[in-house]
Amino acid sequence: MKINWYLLSSGKLQKQPAPTGWPTGEPGQLGESWFDIEDAEPEELRRFLAPLNIHPLMLDRCVDLAVVPGVISYGRAVLLEFPAVFDREAEGQAYLTFVLQSPVLVTIRHGLMPAINDLVQSLVAEKAPSLSHLVQILYLILDGLTDLSVQAQTEVRDQILRMAKTLNEDPGAIHAGDLTKLRWQVDKLVSLIENQLYCIAGLNASDNEALQEPHRKAYLQDLASEVEIAQRGIYRLEDRVNDLHAYYQMAGSDRVEKRLRILTIVSAITLPLGLIAGLLGMNVGGLPGSKYPYGFIIVIVLMVAIAVVELWYFKRKGWFD
Repeated sequence: MKINWYLLSSGKLQKQPAPTGWPTGEPGQLGESWFDIEDAEPEELRRFLAPLNIHPLMLDRCVDLAVVPGVISYGRAVLLEFPAVFDREAEGQAYLTFVLQSPVLVTIRHGLMPAINDLVQSLVAEKAPSLSHLVQILYLILDGLTDLSVQAQTEVRDQILRMAKTLNEDPGAIHAGDLTKLRWQVDKLVSLIENQLYCIAGLNASDNEALQEPHRKAYLQDLASEVEIAQRGIYRLEDRVNDLHAYYQMAGSDRVEKRLRILTIVSAITLPLGLIAGLLGMNVGGLPGSKYPYGFIIVIVLMVAIAVVELWYFKRKGWFD
């Protein structure tokens, strides 16, 4: 288990030596501390969180590998399990678990989250913005993760636009597997944004004292409004993918129709030619032109003429369009 310890003092976030377990002293004596935990095994995580004396249900949710998005508030502690990062290729979802019990904030990573590392670097830099309380760090993390969801939505939207352009210019270049993969990505992004909105709404409704100040409530409401806009946007993308799939099916049907039309034309052209060849190929006496020296050439010219006339007729009627 990797533990990153940061101390909030005089508006600055200061990195502390990485502890192997809970630092010496009671949680209330450490000052405003943020513990960011990575690669934790359930039992060692349970031992680390024991000094916080949080509700057993919260503790079980922290160490449970089956993460469920949502908020639990009990006494002075609040637990938030937040879907973190959109990954196009990953089957599972990365989650970030927050445990806030002033003056301690614990974040537990379930999956890779490079965005958190970037945020930490910006907060511990010399010219970092001033921080007033631990809740502000929680807000900054949530804001950064929701911004990544909006960015992922924009990327998927651009991908849909490129695929629609390709489908319009060269339908054969798009395969059913491409649309299936795109639909899976959109469905996954829909689930991510819905879960994020659910978590933020639960945090906004929490009765935890650390979240009750009016300006903090206003920030949560603003964050919820941002995610609601993203949710409406991803629903529109879902409709566009459905339209794209319908257009793909229509283009496929059109290709099949054109091929059948060509086969019909070929059949119509070869039918009279086959009839003539069949009649003249019968092994009976009295066939006209059988003893004429130019009979074969005349028959060939006649068959070519019939084929040319048929092609001209089908072309005139628009069968090749």
